[in-house]
Amino acid sequence: MKLLFLGRGSAFNTSEGNNSAYFIDKNELFLIDCGESTFERIIERNLLNDVDCVNVMITHTHSDHVGSIGSLIMYCYFVIHKKVNIIISKDSLYTDDIVNLIRIFGCTNDMYSVVFEDEFSDRYNLFNSIKFVETNHVKEIPSYGILFNTNDGVVYYSGDTSDLNNVLDLVNNDLIIDKIYIDVTSNDLVNNVHVYIGELNKLIPFDLNDKVYCMHINDKKCIDLALNYGFNIVGFDND
Repeated sequence: MKLLFLGRGSAFNTSEGNNSAYFIDKNELFLIDCGESTFERIIERNLLNDVDCVNVMITHTHSDHVGSIGSLIMYCYFVIHKKVNIIISKDSLYTDDIVNLIRIFGCTNDMYSVVFEDEFSDRYNLFNSIKFVETNHVKEIPSYGILFNTNDGVVYYSGDTSDLNNVLDLVNNDLIIDKIYIDVTSNDLVNNVHVYIGELNKLIPFDLNDKVYCMHINDKKCIDLALNYGFNIVGFDND
């Protein structure tokens, strides 16, 4: 299962666009995060024109990951007459935050639906199930990664995280791994809120390097280091 990307930049790396991925399955759009620049890129690519349904997964509520969700919901409702599904976990710690944020953006309850992750199990071609897993990003807000179980193995999307605990759990449990999409930074700081690319190189078993796809990159140095270590860099969907 391959994710396509509308942007791959960190919050302040505006030239790369806000980090956001998507795929289409059974004529339904599945979007991961919807930051400030994401809605514009969705419209530029006509992604909404021919799909029957729009499903959105939000990893956390930083604006570079959710800043244009209001525009997406209202466009779908008023222009193409579709309700957006916001997919969450039943035990999500940020449901109220997301609902309040969408309300602040001016969206009413009839414009979108909150749908639990287990309602998407065993219905699609590319994946068998979706599972949200907690990550450590910043102490102020809850953050989640996303696990897709597929016939080719697990696909993990980190969201924003400061550690590799979820990835190491996958490795230590001997799960078949298809792809790991992980946010990285070239900044080697004591209190990093993203994974330092050098730490990723130390902790990922070498035989998994070709399954690692670096995203949310902060600068060109980050790209150069990732490629030097043998990792992949996510491209844009039109590359």
